Amino acid sequence: MPGQVLQAQTYLLQPEDEPLRQQVDVSVDVQGVVKIKSARFGVVDQRVKVHGKQNYEQRLSFQRATQLCRAIRYYQNLESNVSIGEGELSHQLRKERRLVVDQYQNQQHRLYSPQGMLTRDELDLLDVQLSPTVFYKLLPPGPVMQGDQWQLDEADLSALLTLDAVAQSDISATLQSVTANEAQIVCKGSVGGGVNGVLTQIDLELSAQYNLTTHSFTLVSLEMSERREIGYAKPGLDVEARIVVALQPTDSFKTLTDSIIEKCDRPIIASDEMLEFIPQVNSIQLKLNRDWHVMMDQPELLVMRQVVRGELVAQCSLSRLQPLRDGQRMSVQLLKDQIQKSQGDKLAKITDSRQERLHGKYPLTHIAAVGLVGEATYQWAYHHITDLSGNQYVFVFTIPSDKVTQFQLQDRNIIESFVFRAEQAEKQPIPASAATSTTKR
Repeated sequence: MPGQVLQAQTYLLQPEDEPLRQQVDVSVDVQGVVKIKSARFGVVDQRVKVHGKQNYEQRLSFQRATQLCRAIRYYQNLESNVSIGEGELSHQLRKERRLVVDQYQNQQHRLYSPQGMLTRDELDLLDVQLSPTVFYKLLPPGPVMQGDQWQLDEADLSALLTLDAVAQSDISATLQSVTANEAQIVCKGSVGGGVNGVLTQIDLELSAQYNLTTHSFTLVSLEMSERREIGYAKPGLDVEARIVVALQPTDSFKTLTDSIIEKCDRPIIASDEMLEFIPQVNSIQLKLNRDWHVMMDQPELLVMRQVVRGELVAQCSLSRLQPLRDGQRMSVQLLKDQIQKSQGDKLAKITDSRQERLHGKYPLTHIAAVGLVGEATYQWAYHHITDLSGNQYVFVFTIPSDKVTQFQLQDRNIIESFVFRAEQAEKQPIPASAATSTTKR
């Protein structure tokens, strides 16, 4: 049996085969400096302070044969208060997104809400260090005695610390002490890795209490310092953080019924991990994959970048224009003329042009072009949409030529997700923020 004493002072610490029902309380405290790159002032340091709380009930299951650990959660409370410089931000999870699935398998950590798409802010709120679905990776692979040490896998450390990858680590785990029914595991050391392709260095001390009777963790705390470089989509960091996760067994749930658990206990599909985004213009809604990051969000201009493991794959700008005069509609030739005027000598040639109807009703004009910026070759994809009142929306996707194969048809996916919110009046506005949380990706 898991946790069974094999011989004097020798222990086999393994996760429980039967699902656990738990009440979980998380606290997050961060303070330090955020490093922001400014075109006018260079790198600017701003003081940052974060205080967050999470309270949720969860059903945690582990499949020994597949190494799948899945948590089905309902959040009673999730909030984060962030101060950066003189500004303050406060984020919460919508009531209609409080049901969340978090799972870890084959070194992949995945998180979504079965109730619908999350916003970037909501994902950042949820995706913090010390997910209980990764705790079992802290356990030793075989029998250990008090004082014994074992190495932690670098991929598991990545998931535990919400990194993209670990390049170097000297962290080992130690069975520090054992009482009648509790073992204490301590991990210390340094980790060098990457987040969104930029370097980060972490020094940490982690302490975990494991109950030998229930075969589950009851308390895991992390104290860490992180120094992170500035990336394409995120600021740099020099911060100290403390995160504490307390887990208590519960006999019954207030919200998670057996029916809800059964519906959520399923494989994740691609659409689960899409993000919902409503720009400041507030009249439209987009569906984005998680590689897209908002850089600027103003009523007349939205700028996003697609960053995959630190590499800039593409940039997208969305402009809102006034209706054309005298009821005039956009034509292929008119859009070509506007592109020629805006790109000037950078434009080499138009490679494709066509018109169709978006969702069968909105005029949509496509123009594809190639050109030269300095010594680099780029491809541009223009998509012009006109609503029924004549308002114009222009997407411009800019893709380096060496990234075109990787980019594929993602511009079409974003355009096809384009929705005018007036047609979904029953939906409430969802704040869309480009704010960047700290100590996580």
